Amino acid sequence: MDQQRVEQLQQKYGLSYHINFAVLAQQLVGLSDKRVLEVGGSLPGGLVLEDLGAHQWLSLEEPDYWDETLSTGLVLGTPPPMTGQRKRFKDAVPDQLDRHSLLYGRIEDLPEALHGHFDVVFSIAAFEHIHKLPQALDKMLMALKPGGKLFSLFSPVWSAHDGHHLPEIMDKAGNKYNFGKSPIPPWGHLLMRPMEMYDYLLSVNCDKEFAREVVYYVYSSNHINRFFLDDFLEIVGRSDFKVVQATPVFPVPVPAEVQAKLETLYAGRKNFSNDGLLLVLERP
Repeated sequence: MDQQRVEQLQQKYGLSYHINFAVLAQQLVGLSDKRVLEVGGSLPGGLVLEDLGAHQWLSLEEPDYWDETLSTGLVLGTPPPMTGQRKRFKDAVPDQLDRHSLLYGRIEDLPEALHGHFDVVFSIAAFEHIHKLPQALDKMLMALKPGGKLFSLFSPVWSAHDGHHLPEIMDKAGNKYNFGKSPIPPWGHLLMRPMEMYDYLLSVNCDKEFAREVVYYVYSSNHINRFFLDDFLEIVGRSDFKVVQATPVFPVPVPAEVQAKLETLYAGRKNFSNDGLLLVLERP
């Protein structure tokens, strides 16, 4: 799929990186004619069935994550419908699934009826939010047929310059901030303790209520798991998957003085550059 087609699909569905990542998944693991389980997202049915050619696509969304991030009153990302009847993932059975289904729950709730049902597990911008990642990987493996593939591409991870993953928050002056436009200096969430962060935010003229909200979402909220890049690599390496590819991506140069401070604060940690990770895993 060429760049012009990618841009057409981005405009058609109102999406951005999602299309690029899905095209990459098509190249690396194949989505056409496959039964796909999407973990932590809900791509549109037209995109996945018609444009990507999947045979069946089940999207799994975690409502607790969206309840938390949407509690700021603003939207960052592509939330699923949060009202109306919600079909529960743990109750799913193959015969009752449509070609395109949206279910709510956690991958850890995988029902036995869906063991070995899928050819591909597809997950983008989600692994940094999964707290029980070893258990989640076990369930993803169970969901796949032997030889089935897992594709995951996600960022930012906690060890990155913007790993605080700040959701959309507005200060009293009406300014909106998030992890892409943040009052937090690069790697500041790693270099400062919570009250140091609070004092810093006040020093750059943030109001108290906003500063308190930022500190909460950075250090206490359950919307991210706060795993370092090497934590992800170790968790994946200890899983029962065959690792086909585990490639750190999106590098950002770390100033030498910042790297030295980070290595002092986090003994044994070295990689604070890469913002994310690309995974291709296989069920033996």
